Amino acid sequence: MNTLNYGGLTMMSGQVSAEIGHWYKPINQGHLFEVVAIDYDEQTIEIQDFDGSIDELEFVGWKAMIPIEIAPPEDWTGPFELDSEEVAFNAYALDEALRQLKG
Repeated sequence: MNTLNYGGLTMMSGQVSAEIGHWYKPINQGHLFEVVAIDYDEQTIEIQDFDGSIDELEFVGWKAMIPIEIAPPEDWTGPFELDSEEVAFNAYALDEALRQLKG
């Protein structure tokens, strides 16, 4: 196998440095995304942007973007259309529900 060098990162051709469930950011862009699937037969990586949109990259495209692994975002609501006024965020409603469960 040939060795490829991308921005100081060395990889064997045919290999990718992506891991399902891990978050990345391209070295030259600011958008965040999570790897949700890797298809080694088709040599593609499926990613989900923080806003919820899904895209598929070929291994060559993945390597060319020079992705950097990052910590998952603290705000997990990105792909969900939630509003801070909704019941999920209402502390009073949550306390009431818990109190009713305790009976």
